[in-house]
Amino acid sequence: MFLWLALISSLLVLLGLLSQVPLKLTSSVQGNAEPSGAWAVACGVGVGPLALSAIGARGVAPFLTCHVFGKQLAQIPLSRWQRREKPRASAPASAPESEAHAPLTRIEVALSRLFRSLDPLEALLSWWQTERIFRIESLIVEVGYSFQDVALTGRILAALYVLSGVLPASCEIRQTPGWESEDRAALAADGTFKLWPGRLLLWAVRFVLKQRSEARQSARLAKRATEPS
Repeated sequence: MFLWLALISSLLVLLGLLSQVPLKLTSSVQGNAEPSGAWAVACGVGVGPLALSAIGARGVAPFLTCHVFGKQLAQIPLSRWQRREKPRASAPASAPESEAHAPLTRIEVALSRLFRSLDPLEALLSWWQTERIFRIESLIVEVGYSFQDVALTGRILAALYVLSGVLPASCEIRQTPGWESEDRAALAADGTFKLWPGRLLLWAVRFVLKQRSEARQSARLAKRATEPS
């Protein structure tokens, strides 16, 4: 009993410290799309000695890598998280072993169920509106683009100028439009952020419980509505 009390007390103290001490995150995103249809996207996030990066490109399966102090610890193919498609009637009953997907682990199954039960847009908006959980220290976005429709290029140019005027001082958009009458786009973004992990954890638990409670209540109301009077 005393061991459990000591463990719970330690966790509460740690959570209290994490709610007051922010972490500094650095991030970078690079993307490019060519008129030929080729594209590539790479993004990375660093927190102290930990760095996570994800890469995807046309014809290349996306993957996630994890580095600590510059040493690679893991490389995870992100294609395993894609939804499995049921085989069509004309497809053979069983695929060769070399083409079969590896089964999902218990952690992957649990995470997929959690994210399926959440509304990502509502979660993002709720997180953004919550004070002192996430703060932008600096964000510089550089975009280059051109389209076959020159008028579209002009409209995007004007829209980004308007957006730059309403962004906070810590955010900056630099754009380089092209007038070559071809579809091309490039993106580069570098940012520094502060994150309060303890407060984020408390927010996430409260948000998940709230959404699941609302989902159960909606299911009960729907069941009552379908029941014969």
